Amino acid sequence: MLTIYNNETALATGNARAANSSLLAQSIERLSSGLRINGARDDAAGQAIANRMQANVNADSAVTRGLNDAISYAQTAESALGNIGDMLIKAKSLAVRAANGTMSVSDRQSYNAEYQQLLASINGIASGTEIFGQFPLATDKPELPPVLLGNVAPIGTKFPIAGQNYSFNSGVISLAYIPAGTTNISITVDSLSMDDDVQLFTRDGKHLAGTPIEGGTPDFTWASKGVTDAASATSKLMSVSNGFSSGASYDASGLNEGGPAWALNGSETSSYNGMSITYSGDGDRYEDAATGAANDGTVTSNTLERVSIDNVSEDLIVVVVGNGSFNSNLTWGSLPQPTATPAVPPKQSQPLEVITSANYGQPIQSDTLGPTPSDTKTLGLDNTSLLTDGAIRTAMGALDAALNKVSSYRSDYGSKINRYESNKSVLSQQSIATQAAQSRIQDADYAQEASKLAMAQIKEQGQNAVTKMANQQAQNVLTLLRD
Repeated sequence: MLTIYNNETALATGNARAANSSLLAQSIERLSSGLRINGARDDAAGQAIANRMQANVNADSAVTRGLNDAISYAQTAESALGNIGDMLIKAKSLAVRAANGTMSVSDRQSYNAEYQQLLASINGIASGTEIFGQFPLATDKPELPPVLLGNVAPIGTKFPIAGQNYSFNSGVISLAYIPAGTTNISITVDSLSMDDDVQLFTRDGKHLAGTPIEGGTPDFTWASKGVTDAASATSKLMSVSNGFSSGASYDASGLNEGGPAWALNGSETSSYNGMSITYSGDGDRYEDAATGAANDGTVTSNTLERVSIDNVSEDLIVVVVGNGSFNSNLTWGSLPQPTATPAVPPKQSQPLEVITSANYGQPIQSDTLGPTPSDTKTLGLDNTSLLTDGAIRTAMGALDAALNKVSSYRSDYGSKINRYESNKSVLSQQSIATQAAQSRIQDADYAQEASKLAMAQIKEQGQNAVTKMANQQAQNVLTLLRD
């Protein structure tokens, strides 16, 4: 039927043009992007699979970079350990030479000086080896700085080994402070004939044990330092830098100055704030006054003094007043070691986690590079020397053990390097295979798409011609009317 309002031929041609235009646009998009899948509408399942594959490819690339970093870390540490091993071998040679019976004392001192320099160099390498902000050879147990009261350290830092004698200089200055919480502590002082007296104070200035400053018989050691009354004691001793509280003032109202006769294990016991304090007394004050020897700053007998406390309920200041040097030792039941966290974290060898696999939908797989502390303390070389036969034998045994530990560290690093290189090779092959599979799923076949484009273009040209002919159909009505 011939009509002018409805042109069925033109409508059919238009539908065909719309379908062909969609195919033409799809072919152009694929050819311009190089991808067969440019959106979920192209292939929803294929897109999901390709995305998972791309996630794996990217993860493998990131894991490979991490493995390269881990290899660099291990190579840096292993190289530094090689230097430490060389120094340990050289130190062993020095110890063997020093052990020779032909060596004089001065010869051994020379060997020991070189030996100590080698130990210092080992510590320098251990603390200075750094990569990625990590310190693989530093100690794994860094010593935190002590909490100071003014300039005064806790007593444990002055006496690291219980019962061992240490030497100090006396004067009107704090030796250390005893931290609250300490139990059964006993400090013994050997004045070595020149009188040095142990004194115990609270931080607010209460004199708990020791020799008197004022009264009937002031002590010689205080007077020799210009401390003769409460005012001079406050001004000369009780400063913030000496560990005392701000505003502290001298108070001897509860002073335990010993009993009627000297007794090392306690001639008198006093109490303060729940603490039982025992003091031996000052041997110099008990010497024979008839000979004029008492309280004169020298001691011919009873050169030891001791202060003991059962349970320290508050921080206490220990002062040893005198005019020379003294030996002292410390024993305790429990002894807190107050430490402070420094503003800059100490260098520390820590475990390093290395990611070895991170595939999509799978748990992360990792390996750990363990800490390899190589400082002289960890290697067991602290306090070793080449000065005596016994010290040399000890040092040689410690050097053998240290070299064995360093060799073990190097072996571990070597095996880890080989493992990570193997992991990299596997990841590389896996990435190649995954990318090939991904390409087969989402990449465009240019030959096929070019053929489709040509076919669509030819159809479009034919459809344009047919549309033009269909639009001429209405003109036939005029022909009928003219006839």
